[in-house]
Amino acid sequence: MTAAPPNALRYSGRLARKGVLVEETYRIFTHWHLDQTLRQNITAIRAKNSIGAANHAWLREVTATISSRFSNGDPITPLVILAQGGLSMDVWKFCLLWHIGSTDGLYSDFVSEFLFPRVDTGVAVFTTDDVIPHVREFEARGVFEAPLSDYGTRRLARDLLRTAGEFGFVKGTARREVCHPVIPENAVLYSIYSLWENMPSADRLVSSNRWKLFLMRPSQVEQELLNLHQFRRLRYDRAGSVRELALPHHSLTEFTKSLLA
Repeated sequence: MTAAPPNALRYSGRLARKGVLVEETYRIFTHWHLDQTLRQNITAIRAKNSIGAANHAWLREVTATISSRFSNGDPITPLVILAQGGLSMDVWKFCLLWHIGSTDGLYSDFVSEFLFPRVDTGVAVFTTDDVIPHVREFEARGVFEAPLSDYGTRRLARDLLRTAGEFGFVKGTARREVCHPVIPENAVLYSIYSLWENMPSADRLVSSNRWKLFLMRPSQVEQELLNLHQFRRLRYDRAGSVRELALPHHSLTEFTKSLLA
């Protein structure tokens, strides 16, 4: 078990061990009731096994992980709306990844402090052993309640790499290679609306550290904005150092509903 620091992110060994559970989360959200609490939803899903888990033990593991992952961070309403509306899993999983950036400290810091810097410096190939010192840095920061064993350290390094692999950012087994999957346009827009709700500043949006979840530099974010402007999905203008952004929908929730219309 790990201890959560005093901020929104949780440094949870459970989240790392169990992985993202993309398909399971999608299925759970198709049965989610937005007028009920997280605990009420989890209790109902466990009682009815509405997601068709193979056995009770796995059902409890999945629901416990979902409960931990979504007990803090960004509101889950947009993710639920998209799952219940049948949005393609290939797009939805990147919306889920964006949400993970508001909840999962281990994975967010791994991408920001280990994976992204290597991409930025051109080091595209590495091994699990290269990740172990980064896990030791987590331990030095005191995010764990108890010291990790050598096995626990290696396992956590592998778990973090496995999560990155689920989204296509890493491939390989013994030797890992960084990849750059195409982030779906609607997932990029989802992220833009999410940021804009919390900080309606074009400058801060472009430079947000959270784009590292997609391995995107500010210049790449700006190019995405220009492309979206060209296709009239938003309005983005830049004159020298002045940036202006206007979005056609008033909120992230409104945008998600528009994708299903």
